[in-house]
Amino acid sequence: MERSWESPGDRVLAFLKRAGNGLSVKELCQRLDLSSMAVRRQLILLESHNLIFSEKEKQKIGRPAHRYYLTEKGHEEFERDYANLVIDLLGSIRSIDGQEKINQVFEERKRGYVERCRGKVLGKTLEVRVHEVTRLLSEDGYMASWEKLGPNKFLIKEMNCAVAQVAKNFPETCIFEEGFLTELLLAKVTRRHHILQKDHLCSYLVEG
Repeated sequence: MERSWESPGDRVLAFLKRAGNGLSVKELCQRLDLSSMAVRRQLILLESHNLIFSEKEKQKIGRPAHRYYLTEKGHEEFERDYANLVIDLLGSIRSIDGQEKINQVFEERKRGYVERCRGKVLGKTLEVRVHEVTRLLSEDGYMASWEKLGPNKFLIKEMNCAVAQVAKNFPETCIFEEGFLTELLLAKVTRRHHILQKDHLCSYLVEG
């Protein structure tokens, strides 16, 4: 859903984004048509969420004033078209080097992901591995959960597909997901539901 950017806090972020070189409280008051107290209240709130930071600016007369800037997290509040960039790049790779190169790219991505995460599940029981992998999926935006169906039998559910736009164009994305789950869980993994097949979730049956 497109963000409206109508709340005072969001408007502060938007003005700081457009300014580029930071804004003072006075400048924000003029742009927002708010009192300095109201602006400072928003700045304190945004700073507490690590969305902005301030730096002192020397004045010719009087005490130094503060200028406010977006943090990296603040910049990330603005939508970016990463999905279409990835789709275009993968499409270019396919045009230049063919499908085999696409398969190699996804295999390398799977290998790297497994290597990064393996230490979190190494030596754990299957149930603990399922729990930890589900947590990692949620951190990546999949809104994942799991339930136990029986001895060494579990169901992992993903209520959101964090890479849906890419997966629509490159189904290899979903094959990668099933592959890294199998390698991290050291178990048989079978897809039961698939968002791209019009299901309301993705799910995987895990059997040890």
